[in-house]
Amino acid sequence: MDPATAASAPALSQLRAFTQVLSDATGHPFAQHEDLHAWSVAHWREFWRHFAQQHALPLGIAGSLDPVCVGDDIEQARFFPQLRLNYARALLGPAAAPDAAPALRACHADGSVESWSRGELHEQVARLAAALSARGLGEGDRVVALMRNDGGAVIAALAVTALGATLSCASPDMGVDAVLDRFGPLAPRLFIAHTASRPFDSGPPLAEKVDAVARRLPSLAFLLQLDEGPAACTGAWQNLLLADALAKPVEDGQAAWPDFPFEQPLFIMFSSGTTGRPKCIVHGAGGSLLEHLKEHRLHTDLRPGDRLYFHTSCGWMMWNWQLSALASGVEIVTYDGPISSVERLWELVAQERVTVFGTSPAYLRMSEQAGLVPRDRFELGALRLLMSTGAVLHASQFRWVRDSVGPVPVHSISGGTDIIGCFVLGHPELPVADGESPCRSLAMDVQAWKAGRATEGVGELVCATPFPSRPLGFFGDVDGARFHQAYFARHPGVWTHGDLVEITPSGGARMHGRCDGVLNVRGIKFAPQEVIGLLQDIGGVREAMLVERAAGEGETQLLALLVLAPGEALEAARIARLRREIATRLSPAHVPDRFVAVPELPVTHSGKPSEAAARAAVQGEVAGNAGALRNPQCLATIREACERALVHTAADGGDLALRLRALWSELLGVPEIGLDDHFFELGGNSLLAARVLARVREWTGSSLTLGALVQAPTIGELIALLAEGAQVRTQASSLAVCMREGQGAPLFLVHGMSGTAMECWALLRALRTPRPVWGLQARGIDGEEEPQSRVGEMAALYIRQMRRIQAQGPYAVCGFSFGGVVALEIARQLRAAGETLSLVCLLDPHVRQDLGPAARLRQRAVHVTRRLLQLPPRETARRLGRAAQRLVEQVQERAGWRPPRRASEGIDMPPAQARVYDHMSAALAAYRPEAYEGSPVLFVHARVPLEGYFDPMPVWRHVLRGGLRVVVIPGEHMQLVRAQADRVAAVIDEALAPPRGEAADTRSTPQAGAVSSGIRPAA
Repeated sequence: MDPATAASAPALSQLRAFTQVLSDATGHPFAQHEDLHAWSVAHWREFWRHFAQQHALPLGIAGSLDPVCVGDDIEQARFFPQLRLNYARALLGPAAAPDAAPALRACHADGSVESWSRGELHEQVARLAAALSARGLGEGDRVVALMRNDGGAVIAALAVTALGATLSCASPDMGVDAVLDRFGPLAPRLFIAHTASRPFDSGPPLAEKVDAVARRLPSLAFLLQLDEGPAACTGAWQNLLLADALAKPVEDGQAAWPDFPFEQPLFIMFSSGTTGRPKCIVHGAGGSLLEHLKEHRLHTDLRPGDRLYFHTSCGWMMWNWQLSALASGVEIVTYDGPISSVERLWELVAQERVTVFGTSPAYLRMSEQAGLVPRDRFELGALRLLMSTGAVLHASQFRWVRDSVGPVPVHSISGGTDIIGCFVLGHPELPVADGESPCRSLAMDVQAWKAGRATEGVGELVCATPFPSRPLGFFGDVDGARFHQAYFARHPGVWTHGDLVEITPSGGARMHGRCDGVLNVRGIKFAPQEVIGLLQDIGGVREAMLVERAAGEGETQLLALLVLAPGEALEAARIARLRREIATRLSPAHVPDRFVAVPELPVTHSGKPSEAAARAAVQGEVAGNAGALRNPQCLATIREACERALVHTAADGGDLALRLRALWSELLGVPEIGLDDHFFELGGNSLLAARVLARVREWTGSSLTLGALVQAPTIGELIALLAEGAQVRTQASSLAVCMREGQGAPLFLVHGMSGTAMECWALLRALRTPRPVWGLQARGIDGEEEPQSRVGEMAALYIRQMRRIQAQGPYAVCGFSFGGVVALEIARQLRAAGETLSLVCLLDPHVRQDLGPAARLRQRAVHVTRRLLQLPPRETARRLGRAAQRLVEQVQERAGWRPPRRASEGIDMPPAQARVYDHMSAALAAYRPEAYEGSPVLFVHARVPLEGYFDPMPVWRHVLRGGLRVVVIPGEHMQLVRAQADRVAAVIDEALAPPRGEAADTRSTPQAGAVSSGIRPAA
């Protein structure tokens, strides 16, 4: 044991001070910590009485400490029935720290930081609580929240708990089905949500997800929107904007928050769903607060002056755990962005001068495998403690921290959502042994059990004493039967947690993973059935089983064993689809590392699947229960299939392939990327593609454009492209890129403002036409040439590229948004050159309009009025304020008092792409469409107007003199190439289909759900 791992604690830790209080009161000397723990277990009532007296009552908790606990049975025991408290007031009151002390720092993905003092945070919580109370929210109501980890989430959580309502949270990266499995049974009254999308989001826009969830929660009365995103819901309920609530001062009589019983339901957390839907675990306010105070103050020595950052989402219990640290006077740090690079969290810890950093074994392993040495890259002098949880932290990772981070103690803590706290954790003064948690939680008789009694070595973790943070029960479990079955049926009289633990001679603990069917993958616990049910819903999968396989120290792989339907094969495209669906509908953490096709799964004689036998087979071991199986012969087949799959994985490529697989996994949030996995099928976009190509340039010296990744969208194809040399790389950098091969004349797809056609990938995937599709991308997207700023010049350049692919017409050209403007100019120039066109398809392009002052003012007034009428009433003032601010900025720009605002300002994109975006914006501003006399143009129009633009249809009807067919698609502008891509693709497929008769070419009926204006002459 290295003495450098001992904590550099103050001379008198809070644990030592409290130990002295107990010694004075009881006469016990407590020479060593193990003496203290043994006494706290034997005299747990006395321990909790003294602890509440010293650390809880000063926070404003009122009432008598007698009785400490009613009953000795862990399942039924009730702590401090005479105490009353308000959780939010206990966290924010002056007893923990003065109002001027720092309370919260919210770090955002764009690098900006917001901060609040305790007084400021208290005031904002009070304002929101008053607004919620005015709408009738109060004791007994249930509130659900889909939140990013930012300051608004903290304010909302505290406001809800201040009123005695019960809060349940989920993370925005969860799929709609997974969220509804958790929120649906609660019949919530209030839904709290962020709705603004971020560049790093995957899946559908967040506002669509919030809307989909809200519409299936019939009990909702209103929705609290935490950001300036689109109004997510248009149902019968009311919307409240956080900004509006915070702008209104608290009136007399609204500031007092009532006290509630010790067992007031505070949080409803969610189990992994082992036996079906996730169980809704109800935690009381008093028990949660008391346990957190013990863990924060005694075991972690958190105090005023500390800055705590735990990397967590709002859907994990560590977010609630960190929130409660406000009761110890700590400043908490939140971060709402992704781990955009392996060093991102270390950078945050250094920049924010974090003193206590909480992370996971997975992130520490990622840092180690990347060769990162944080102490050499960052100033970590403020860091005094590193905490890790979510999975087993192995001895080698303790050593890596010591060697690469510095002499910082590492506390591996373990407990769970079930108890909203820890069974084993740290000690501020004990040394830390590699691979070991220094101690068990005080007043918790944590033991390793085997065969119904305590054992030496590894056993099942049980707790044999009552504890305050035991759940109140499961929501909806009226008779308590499910609660009893989950924790007390296996070993009556003790809490059975489901983990494997080893109690060390020093009184510490080593964790050895789960001992039941719940999977723990990269720190996220979930039931296999969640994934299995989804796999079977997708189709083509008859049976499925998920098993873990050890892959070296500290490493596990999650394998999906699939029995496919007759005639189905497990090809790369199917695997890509399975991964995409699981990541979107559940979460990236649910995605298996490998999919393996097997002829059958092991089952017992009663027909029950045997995960234990399958685990032994994938590990190459002999199954201990083979005699109990109906089909033991299948184990050899499973073993061989897994060996082939894993050999294929090991052969997947060389050093560059390994780097690319790790990079794609990090960017896309999908584990175990294969050589044949398609970047865009897994959720890639132009911003992520730019990051990939920047790393390729860094690693190989080869500069590829975004078009290269369109041409070579798998790791195997990209490596082959690099290996073929400069000639092919030049071809991949051309302005025209083959996005899909096919037969017949091609469809040319023109880029939008981003400069690439990648934004239309969902549309491309939905097209059923057999034609090849070529994407036209902007000059300068590679950063080597100056982008063009004139639509006519772009069209001429692209026509030269098109003629190299298709020597003569008829041509088919389509463009989305700004690409539609360029597509029309291409058609005009081709027609002027005597060429014919079979299709000109414009996907909702908008244009700047030249109007006289009076007409411009009149149209702008109509436009603004329409937009404001569509907004929730309380959002109108905020929108008007933003418009006024922008008007002032424009006046300053015209006067030369400030530089003109770049179109790309505030958008997270690489420099080359930002430059293209700025030039495209300038081109659109300067563009004035000329008359087009060609055959009718297909115009696909989004029903919801594009914000910031006037209705473009009068202009297009005037310009398109050969006729115009309009197909209206529900939704907003960007949804045409996202959520509504299937509908748009069907319209294009119909237009490209061979004509069935003379009139079919221009007068075919639009798709169901679309509205057509038909062909109309120019006005």
